[in-house]
Amino acid sequence: MKKPFVLGAACLLITGWGITSPSPSVNAQTPLIETIPDSAESATEAKSTIVLLDPGVQPRQILRFKPAANTKQTTVLTMNMDMTGAVDGQVMPDVNMPAMQMTIESEVTQVEANGDTHIKVTYTDVDVVSDTTAPPELIQNLRSQLQQLQDVTIEFVINQQGITKDVDVSLPADLDPNLQQLLQQMLSSLEQLSAAPFPKAAVGVGATWQVSSAVPVSGLPLDQVQVLYEVEDIKEDQVTLKMSMQQQSQESSQMNLPGTPPGVNFQIQSFAMQSAGTMTIGFDRIMPLQGMMSTLSNMEFLVTEPESEQERLMRMSSSTQIEMDSQ
Repeated sequence: MKKPFVLGAACLLITGWGITSPSPSVNAQTPLIETIPDSAESATEAKSTIVLLDPGVQPRQILRFKPAANTKQTTVLTMNMDMTGAVDGQVMPDVNMPAMQMTIESEVTQVEANGDTHIKVTYTDVDVVSDTTAPPELIQNLRSQLQQLQDVTIEFVINQQGITKDVDVSLPADLDPNLQQLLQQMLSSLEQLSAAPFPKAAVGVGATWQVSSAVPVSGLPLDQVQVLYEVEDIKEDQVTLKMSMQQQSQESSQMNLPGTPPGVNFQIQSFAMQSAGTMTIGFDRIMPLQGMMSTLSNMEFLVTEPESEQERLMRMSSSTQIEMDSQ
């Protein structure tokens, strides 16, 4: 839903989301455009917008987020990823990653009179699911890296419409400095990437809206993400949404990631990502009840090594599936 830590979990494990984009019926009337206000911490960032494309059929209802104080929830997020690549036209062996799993504990610490909800989220367990087909050294290396993310804590405020603000990230003191810098960048910017803010107006089955948000994440040639939502089913206490996203860039851009060896230059030539998924949201819960997302991504980039100054053209494709289940 409007949960930044859901998107954060996916970002931490690799960029993720989906495949196809629904083709909604758009009313001829002028769409309703809502601007999501900046928080004090991000006043210089571009504002996010919600564009209601179609209110859907009757009956309609206003979607609002309203968990009670002290609400707690445990969510397990499982990710599977396959990767293929080529260097200067030479195809590299496929990489079939073992499944990765994250356990997320969330709690409502305070609910203000205006409905603003204070939430604390902790990644209590991050591990690799046993996979006998993967080399043991790959599993051990991946496990040791992922477990550095254990005990990452995020505190933030979300209003009843599902708009996130005041994000505060706490990372383990012994975390690798390069990973710490990257995660701090990612997670602190997630108030611009609320996963599913609702429109102000009442909506019914078939309703569609688009959320556009700035993406201040280093390393990818994207200035903005646009996510399309469609109401698949709606009840008094929950809603099921389809989500889709298509992003691409043909502009050459520098990839600057923390930990890059000195003198190594990464120049992105093209980037494309297609995403799709569904998510069932309980209005009185913190995390989605269930969710599934799929992503296909393709990237082409030039790598220049400091000694030889020789450019090597690399192509990388990945397929990612994410499942989420809450108790």
